[in-house]
Amino acid sequence: MARSPKQTAAILEELYLEEFDGNECVFFRIGWPELRGITGLTRLYPRFISIVDRALRVNGYALVTFDNYFLVAGENDFDQERIVPPRIVEEYLFDADDDEFEDEEEEEDSDEVEMEIDPDVEDMAD
Repeated sequence: MARSPKQTAAILEELYLEEFDGNECVFFRIGWPELRGITGLTRLYPRFISIVDRALRVNGYALVTFDNYFLVAGENDFDQERIVPPRIVEEYLFDADDDEFEDEEEEEDSDEVEMEIDPDVEDMAD
């Protein structure tokens, strides 16, 4: 039987703490095939990945999905990253009178992607 999302999250936390490539407790990449192998599933549905991510976040980790791999990171991995200064954020604050983004939003709405959901994942949450 395949592993549950919570079991998968626990394994990813263990991998985060394990030393490899000369580092431990540092964010790492894991490919889709490797994560499928850990879960025991032939396909990783968005709902399953979301539940794994939520289980990781409870303990201060995150699962970031990319096209070719996942990134598993701890909250502290981002302490040294750059932070957007308030003066730059001010340039992008919402203005109800600003029509600049309205055309882009209409285009984005038409490009929405429909996600497949595995009906059995609900049962695997625990």
